[in-house]
Amino acid sequence: MRAESRYRQIARILRREVQEGVLPRGGQLPSEKQLEERFAASRNTIRLALGMLRNQGLIISRPGRGHFVQDVVPETFHANRSRGGSGGLNESGMAGQVLEELQILSATPDIASRLRVPEGDMTVVRRMYRFSGEVSASISSAYYPMDLVEGTPLMLPEDVESALAVLAEHGQRQAGFVDELEARMPSPQEGGQLELPPGVPVLTVHRTDLSEERPIRLVHTVYAGHSIRYQYEHGNMNAYHRD
Repeated sequence: MRAESRYRQIARILRREVQEGVLPRGGQLPSEKQLEERFAASRNTIRLALGMLRNQGLIISRPGRGHFVQDVVPETFHANRSRGGSGGLNESGMAGQVLEELQILSATPDIASRLRVPEGDMTVVRRMYRFSGEVSASISSAYYPMDLVEGTPLMLPEDVESALAVLAEHGQRQAGFVDELEARMPSPQEGGQLELPPGVPVLTVHRTDLSEERPIRLVHTVYAGHSIRYQYEHGNMNAYHRD
């Protein structure tokens, strides 16, 4: 078996210290000189190890100041918990989401297949960004069949408290949903919009909301991979939630 490179060994040790909290979130790493002395390694070897951790999204470099552990704390999205008064089984419930764009577009093959409408049918698209402080945390596009939302507040370029409640008021109550999750590397546009450090992936979620008769909404969301945790719960959770 090929021996592990020295810089990979150092990166592995530092990665474990980040994961175990020895190097805390937001904390500064020792200087390159200190790491050289600790690991009895050359400056080039240390820089390769640090570069590997940067590419994995674990640390960031601040010119003139040094290297720091990423301080983004992931938010937990409880994907199948009900929200009282939301009008549906679940909506994101995460603060900081704002409507950025309202469009009427023809359904692409992918959108049409999920909404079960003919390709080319008109859909209402509401694009939203969610911010965590000043940092973009997710980009969402919600697609609605035109015939379901004509004459409703979802046709207006304004934020609504609950899109599912609006649909329920107009006879389309959510009865279930299907989630499809995919981890991948971001496109250049997504990397810029989400202000992602090098090496950080995105989590893409397709959620299709269903009434008892038909799909009523498709939400396509791209999350910064280091800022989100999805949690699903099933069965009797009394032991899990017991204090």
